[in-house]
Amino acid sequence: MNYHALAWVGIAIFVYSLSVRQLQRAELTGPMWFVLIGISLALGFDQTLLLNQLDREIWQPLVELTLAIFLFSDAAKTRLRVLMESVHLPLLLLLVGLPLTVVFATVMAHFSLGLSWLAAALLAIIIAPTDAALCRGFITAKQVPANLREAINVESGLNDGLCVPLFLLAMSAFNNPEELSGASLLAVFVREIGIAVLVAVTFTALAIFLISKAKERHLFAQSTSPFLFVGFAITVYALTQGLHGSGFIAAFVSGLLFDKFYHDAFKDQLIEEGENIAELASVLIWILFGFISVSTIMSLSWETVFYALCAVTLLRIVPVVLALYFSRESWKSKLTLAWFGPRGMASVVFTMMLLELEQPEVQTISQVAVCTILLSVFLHGLTTRPISLSFSNKS
Repeated sequence: MNYHALAWVGIAIFVYSLSVRQLQRAELTGPMWFVLIGISLALGFDQTLLLNQLDREIWQPLVELTLAIFLFSDAAKTRLRVLMESVHLPLLLLLVGLPLTVVFATVMAHFSLGLSWLAAALLAIIIAPTDAALCRGFITAKQVPANLREAINVESGLNDGLCVPLFLLAMSAFNNPEELSGASLLAVFVREIGIAVLVAVTFTALAIFLISKAKERHLFAQSTSPFLFVGFAITVYALTQGLHGSGFIAAFVSGLLFDKFYHDAFKDQLIEEGENIAELASVLIWILFGFISVSTIMSLSWETVFYALCAVTLLRIVPVVLALYFSRESWKSKLTLAWFGPRGMASVVFTMMLLELEQPEVQTISQVAVCTILLSVFLHGLTTRPISLSFSNKS
């Protein structure tokens, strides 16, 4: 254990907590800060030694569990009833913009990077989900029209859940191109989804019943309630994985079921407190991502950088503008929605899961994904405040 590196991580978390408002005024978001800390770790310490000490058996479950918790909480706070009443923008982004983004990114990856169609599709799916946490300043800015903030927030909350089954299917096909036929691959995929839905429905119904009874009998304690949804999300994820289903899908479906069937003011508090616990894990993941990204940055080709720039800009902007073309929103609103598609936690987790594979195209896919995420963290982070302020003068 390198205690000097660990101390540096602790100092970074302490300083960020101490001066978060000042950092935000300097347009330095949390992900930007912790990615920079990870990069500084790689540059200031023996990277090979630290990598040897980082046991994949430890950090891989942490990464996956963190995504499972966020999938659950994002789905649980979606408020589908409200979404159905203002269905316009979020559904256009999810049902038109997202598929177009995947298609455009796949085609460009195949022709510009020389990837096989399957590898190109896998890359496109990895960099498709958005993460509103990277543009939190925009989401919370009161001067920005509420429908724009809600659209970006809802899209971010649901598109990672929609991308999970696509990612798992593409990764299985990519890892076993010869062993699995299309029919058998589809059968495995359906089985994983079926197990996930069964576990989600069963344990969500049980959890809602137990929570309601515990609340009636005043069994909750303020000191332990933050762990409730975290423990539930971990349980659903782990049980589903143990039954050879998709834990990510189970966590996402459980969140949607909680949103639909658990109606209590206490729910929002539970979700928020659970997310606060998961935030610490996400901090560590961003540091780990920054640390790992250094070796990738050192070996980038111009084709990789060019594709990553297109992924952050054109491959998001063009599909979203097409999706919103016939909407009644102003062009400023359309372009704002098109720009704010930051790649974050889901893309990081997908990339780290991909590193487990030994296929020859994994290196290219991971390099492009890492470069795309890095560019997104900083470009979207730095433009959050200026774009938010541009709505201040809107009459």
